[in-house]
This record gives sequence, C-alpha cells and structure tokens, in this order.
Amino acid sequence: MAPQSYQTFVPNSSSSEKLGDKSIHQVDILLPHTSNKYPLGKRRNGLPSESDYFLLKLFACISTIGALLIFIYDAITQPSSCLRHQHATGTAFLDHEGPISSFAGKTFLRDNIPFIDIPDSLIQDVYYYRWTSLQRNIRYTTPGTGYMFTEFVQPVGYAKAFGSIDAAAGHQIDEARWLRDTSFADDYIQLYTRGPADSLQYTQWILDAMGRRALVTGDNHFLSAQLDDMVRVWHEWDGVFDEYAGLYYYQPMWDAQELSLPGFVSDPNNTDWILRRDGPDTFRPNHNAYMVANARAIAAAASLARDGFREVKFTKLADDLESSMYQRMWAPEQQFFMDIIRPGNPNLTPLTGREQVGLFPYRFNIGLNKTYTQPAVDSMFDPNIFGAPYGPTTLEIQNPWFMNMRPNEYCCYWNGMSWPFSTSHTLKSLAAIYHSGTTNVTAEQYFEYLQMYARTQQKNGHPYVAESHYPFNDSWSADGWNHSEHYDHSTNNDDVITGLFGILPQDDTLKISPIVPKNWTYFALENLPYHGHLVTVLYDEHGTKYNTGAGLTVFVDGEKVHHSADKTASIPVPPQVVTANALVNIAANPVGLGGYPLADATYTNAGDFQYKAIDGVLFYDDIPDNRWTNYGSPNMNDTLTITFARPRNVSSVTLALYSDLARGGGIDLPASVEIYGSDGLITTLHETSKLLPNDRNEVRFQQVETLFLAVNFYRKSPKVFVGVCELEVWTPPVPGPNYYAADAYLTGQKTSVTFDNSSTATANGAVVGGLGSDSNVAFSGIVSDGGRTTLTLSYSNSGDKTVGLGVEVNQVPQTSLNLHPSKGKYVTVTANVTLAVGKNYVSLKGGSDSMDLRLETLSLI
Repeated sequence: MAPQSYQTFVPNSSSSEKLGDKSIHQVDILLPHTSNKYPLGKRRNGLPSESDYFLLKLFACISTIGALLIFIYDAITQPSSCLRHQHATGTAFLDHEGPISSFAGKTFLRDNIPFIDIPDSLIQDVYYYRWTSLQRNIRYTTPGTGYMFTEFVQPVGYAKAFGSIDAAAGHQIDEARWLRDTSFADDYIQLYTRGPADSLQYTQWILDAMGRRALVTGDNHFLSAQLDDMVRVWHEWDGVFDEYAGLYYYQPMWDAQELSLPGFVSDPNNTDWILRRDGPDTFRPNHNAYMVANARAIAAAASLARDGFREVKFTKLADDLESSMYQRMWAPEQQFFMDIIRPGNPNLTPLTGREQVGLFPYRFNIGLNKTYTQPAVDSMFDPNIFGAPYGPTTLEIQNPWFMNMRPNEYCCYWNGMSWPFSTSHTLKSLAAIYHSGTTNVTAEQYFEYLQMYARTQQKNGHPYVAESHYPFNDSWSADGWNHSEHYDHSTNNDDVITGLFGILPQDDTLKISPIVPKNWTYFALENLPYHGHLVTVLYDEHGTKYNTGAGLTVFVDGEKVHHSADKTASIPVPPQVVTANALVNIAANPVGLGGYPLADATYTNAGDFQYKAIDGVLFYDDIPDNRWTNYGSPNMNDTLTITFARPRNVSSVTLALYSDLARGGGIDLPASVEIYGSDGLITTLHETSKLLPNDRNEVRFQQVETLFLAVNFYRKSPKVFVGVCELEVWTPPVPGPNYYAADAYLTGQKTSVTFDNSSTATANGAVVGGLGSDSNVAFSGIVSDGGRTTLTLSYSNSGDKTVGLGVEVNQVPQTSLNLHPSKGKYVTVTANVTLAVGKNYVSLKGGSDSMDLRLETLSLI
C-alpha cells in the first residue's frame, strides 16, 4: 500500500508552466551548470560545496524579494472525508477527532486505526494511546526492506540488524495486524524470514504470529510463499532441543527474563552473579508453547502451499512437543505448567514455584480442558499467587524468592514484577480459556483483568507504558529517561479487539464473540481492516445510541450485512482485496554517518542531529528526541540538504515538521519553504498556514532528476526556529531486473559508496568499493515469481588475483562468484540462483583486504 497522502501541496498546470519558465531562467544565471546537469560547484561525490550553500542563500533572498513574480505551489488537497481502505469505504458513526486530539501524528491515526466506543474511559483512553506508542516505534529501514518495529525508541547496543530485537516481535505483529496499511507488518515479518534480523536472539513466536495475521489480512499467498523461510527459521532452534526430554531449553536471560526463579534456585547464596542473572539452561513452558505454535503455523502454510509432506511432518512435531509438555511440565501437585532446570536434573524434576510463563500455553490452544484451565484461572485471581492491584506478577507472591534482591544498577528482574509483556500473554490465555467454556471464568473477570492492565499503564494521570511496574505500587519499576518511554514490548489493542470485542479471525468468515460485562448496553468497533475490507461492529441494546436498531449490527465497506438481537455473529466476508505495491522511501538512512543518503545543514542545534531527520524514526516528543532543528541559529533561514548516492527521479518531498510552541518551546512551522535540486529551485511554499504541525506534509511537484534535495526553511520571527522530525522521499521501487550497488545496504569496516570515472552505470559514477573479508552488499526488495534465475554482477578488480564472493538468497548460501582480475575495467560474472516468490534479499559477502574491488550493478533475469 502506498504511503498515505497526508497534507498534500500540489501545483495546477498553469503554475507548473510558469514556475518552470521562471525558475529555470533564474537558476541558470545563479547556478551555472555543466553539460551533465550538475552544478560546477558540486564535487563529483554529490556533496554540495560551501559555494553551493552561499548561492542557495543568495537565491533564497532574491526569490523572497521577487515572491510576487514566482507562482506558488500552494493548492492543497484536503484529506478525503470518507475513509477508504484501498477500494473499501468505511462508516462514520464515531468521533474520529476527539479521541486523538491530544496526540501528534494524527494523520497516521486517522488513516490506520480502528476507532472504538465503550462505557469504560480508562480502557478506551489507553487503547488510543497505545496506537501512538506503536507509531513511535515504527522505523523505516531501506528501500526494499521497508518497515520494522523497534522495542526502544532510542537504539540499544544489543539490538541486531536495523535495531531489531526478536523477543517481542510476535506481540508487535499481533498489534500491527489491525493497521490498515499492511506494509508495516509485511516488511517486518520478512525482515525475519528473509532479511538479516536474528530470530535466535531470544525465544519468539514469530511464525505463529505470521499465521494468525494471515487470518486478518486474508493474504494466504503471502504466508504460503514463505514456507521455505519459515522452515529455515524453525530449524535454527534444533541445537537447543533435548531428544530425551522431548523439549526445548534456553537460558531464562534469552527468554527475555533475567533474574527469574531458575537463576535464584541455582545460585541461592548469590555467589555467581552471571548464573543468577542469566539462569541455567531451562525447559520453560512458554518457550515450548511458542515452538508448538510455530510448528502449527508451518503446517498451516504447508497446507496452503499444498505441501502435504511438510504439513504432516510439522503437525506431528507440534503434537509430539505438546505431549511432552503435558508429560514433563505439568506438575499435578502444583496444578501448573512448571520450569524444569536441565543441568544436574536427570529426573527432570519441575521447580517449586509457579511462574507466569506457565500461563502462556493456553493462548496457543494448549491445555484447553478443565484439568488444566481451572487451576490456571484460579491462580490468576488468587492474591497469594498472581493477583495484585497492578499485576499479574511474574512469580507467585507466596514464593520465598518473590521480589527478592535486585541489584541497584540493573533494570529488570522477573521474580515478581508486573510485566506488560507477560500480561499480554496472560490476557490472551484468559480469553482463550473463556471461549473454551471449560471453567467458571466470567466476562466480568476478563474485564477486571483488562481494566487492571489499563490501570497499570498510567503515569502522572495519563496513559503510558514502560518496561516493568511494581505489582503493589502505582509506579513503574523500570522507566529509564530517554530510554523506556512508550516501550513497544507488549500488546494492548490486540487484546481489546480480539478479547473484549471478541473479533476472532477465520479463513473466510468473521466471528464475533465479545467478552463484555453483562451490564454494558453498547459498544462499537469502527473501520476494522479485515481481508482488505473495513468492518464496523455496533452493539446498541436499546437502538438509540447509534440509531441502527436494537442489538448487533455489522457493516462491511459501509454496507449493512448483519443485524440481530444477539451479541455474537459469524459473518461471511467478500474475497480478499489485494493491496497495491508500496512506494519506497529513498531518503531513509538507518546507518547515519558514513552511509547514504547524506544529511547536512547550514546550522544544527547542538542537542540535535541532521541525520535524525532521515533515520527512518518518526515521533514528535521533546524527550525522547529524534529531530533536526536550527534552534539557536543566527540565520533567519537555514537549509537541510539530503544527497543521494546517485541521481534520482523525484516528484514529492514529505516533511514531518516539529513544533513545540504549544508546549512552551521555541520551534514552530516555517514561514515559507523552498526546495532545490540539481537544476535549482524546484518549488516554493509561501503560504504555510495550512501546514500541519507535528505531522507529515507532502509537497508534490513535477518530476525532476536530481542528486540532492535542499530544503530551505524561513523562520517566522527572530525568536522562533524550525525543526524536522523526518524528511521522506517516496518513489516507485526499482522495477528490476537491474539494481545499482550504490543503492544496496552496506556493512563492513571499509565498504562504502565511492565514485569511479570509468563506471557508466550511473550519471555520477557511483559504485561500491572497499570490499573486504567482512563486507556484505545486500540488495533487498527484489521481486520475483520464483524459480531459477541468472544473476549477473558487474564489477572491477584492479588486483592480480581472483577474489571469491559468496551469494546468499534470503539468508541461505546458494553459490559463489569468482571475480577475476579486470585491470580496473568493469566486466561481468554470472551464476544461477533460485529466487523465492515475492520479495527477495540477495547478499554478496566477502572481498579482499588487499585488492581494490568495486561493484557496479546486479542483474537478475
């Protein structure tokens, strides 16, 4: 799906002609050009020179004086009043402005989230806030790789590729599956299945989340096309499977639960900090439940792909693993799924002490009969086990190790704290148990748990989520400044949608089975994306709140399809609507210094950074911060310049503009904006009163080819400055079959874009050089129908020896390329590779630490 059209500025045809005639004439006078269209003052590597900046400022002054002579691109296309999801039209029963009025990035919320109306303001307020916390943690990586979700809004050192951490990826996919734009979760899933993200860092249930998301999107093709990738991810865990026990083991630290019960039991005297913190290898019920669910997701994908062998194989693997869980992990005397320490425990004796992870299996449809479910429900509400005002707790309250010693300088300990990560799992298990009908749990009890979760997610009287919370005090126990804010490590809205509203996705129907208190007389869920359509569910006991009649009413794409007195329903849905191919943001640079595109500015506040304007991270908070500003600049106008590795065709610039004036700050919208490219002035915005503060604003213009975009911002007054949280340039993806090495994602100590006069692939000679033994040149987003393909690499080798490069497709080694000496000339080498259906990630690995190798293009035909 293409990026949403936010506040959009477009020229009409007459202004386009006038601006074209006038601006080109002026620029030709002020910025002399060479025959290849690039300014004489520009170095060949594409960096604007100091003289360029001087000329830009000079021209800016002239253009301001002559503003009446320049036709302004100020025609504005307002967002449509009817909501659309591709070809679908939604409804407008609810207020779509009031609930989000206090948030930044309102356009994202309007265009993506389902709206709700319930009698409980606490849960409702947290629901809307949690969409903003998810929004803050969306990051755009590179064209072709696209979006991902971060755990922390500020990067942490132990994160993997692009800042990814797999521990809560399943939660993030569960939450994001309800956004209308499917590209967020599509891209993120493929970062793990085909891209460089590490799915073995922590335990995870990513494959299961993929399968359940397909039930929401209806895109079975996306799921089945990744069957081979899912199997690869599954087998990464083979090394921690114990054949005798029939179970998987891992250290609790890498189950994202350091300082948990196994560590304390193994080091009771506190003589081995590492053992106490990380814990010993442990068979854990949550980890094994993840693996059961992942295996069943593979079996489901195999069924869709008509691969009967793997369907049977992974069904049996799941069934056998589940049987081992009942046999080994269920402790009858404790009536709970228990941890089992592996070292020194030949009889596989379970621990004494219930941990919240023993509640996780139920959400994966494990143990859903009365033998297992009733003790689980009892423990959730027992004040001696997990019941607490801000719970549930991660370890039963009556255990001697509950809330035991915490090192003063260590953030996290999971022997009692309330943890949103675990609460999310527990809520899903409680909903699954409720729907199983095997216990005495009531809808009121589910509501009580969901409300307790909402009560926990507060700070200073406002909705908020951080890392962990004290179970008996209204305070966050792990809430680091400029670190833990809006922590994206749990679900909330998926629990509201699937639990409270009871939206239970199916293959070709929509099942509605809400878990709401009996005294609720109304509830509404509006414009929920489902199979490419927009679904609205209204319950109105008396028929006077929404005026659609008493009872349950369901709309699909704005048309009423169901009405009944009952709160439950099973609704057939039309076939899935296929979304359009997404545009790509060629301005994103997840590397920062040393990578392309480059970012520069005539002035940057010391507390800000120009590269934060193109790092793919977008939020508008004071703290945590992520922006470029010219706060404190002596200039009345400053220029933010983005330089590409090679000339690009562009027709718009999206500016996410920062303003803290309403918060008592000194940054506001610009008085006017000018955008320059290689041929000079592209467009001007003199009327900026309709720009949106703390939101995206798209400026459209006639397509131009340019090596850079220089955006010149004028301040409103000497006391007010300007800021940009993100600058984006959205274009169609490179269609193939030829791909430029300069566009690839580069890693390696010396691997970088360089410029070679002998290369003719790009207008400025952009190639990749500095290839050493640690190099990886990764091409992403290579779309294919699947099958054998000829790979052709254009390269130069100035050395006297042949150098080999490894070729990986979707993280699987397939072949190698021998780069023979070419005396510095560009020649080609070919090999056959097999591409998967959909987007592929092709990596060229290796090089020479002693010879000059350069890569020009990659072709796949």
